[in-house]
Amino acid sequence: MKTNFKLTDPTYEIVKNMVPASGSGNYRSVMVVQVPMNTTSQAAAATNWVNPEAGTVCARPFLLIQTAGTGTVDIGRGSDGTGTETNLIDGGTLTVGAHYAQEILGTVAASAVKGGVDKLWILLGPGGTGTNNSINMTHTDGTVSTCDASLCIEYFLMEA
Repeated sequence: MKTNFKLTDPTYEIVKNMVPASGSGNYRSVMVVQVPMNTTSQAAAATNWVNPEAGTVCARPFLLIQTAGTGTVDIGRGSDGTGTETNLIDGGTLTVGAHYAQEILGTVAASAVKGGVDKLWILLGPGGTGTNNSINMTHTDGTVSTCDASLCIEYFLMEA
């Protein structure tokens, strides 16, 4: 991110220097991705997001639930969209709302174990590297779930 600007610069130049740059030189702010929950499969990482950028991103995943489910949900950082990680949310209930990993214990479910404040934003390597480059979600809501939920990820590219 550039920070060398002057108040005498034109407005577009100030704004351009305040937002992260992509590897191609284009500027953009935080991106938001929404991945609908796979309600017909409880397989490992049936719902996942792999970093689509060529470089490392700083990401903050959260679960957006519009219609409650009856099971539990686990969310964690994985590799290439595989696995059943629970290092962000472990055993959270599928209650309506937006649920971040850094919530205070008991906000989603008294039985849920969630990551601490250090898990607010996490680094994910580029896709295809095979290590720590994806966010994976699994649930126990049944294969005919009526839960309406999405795994959402806010992220920005680290490289300037």
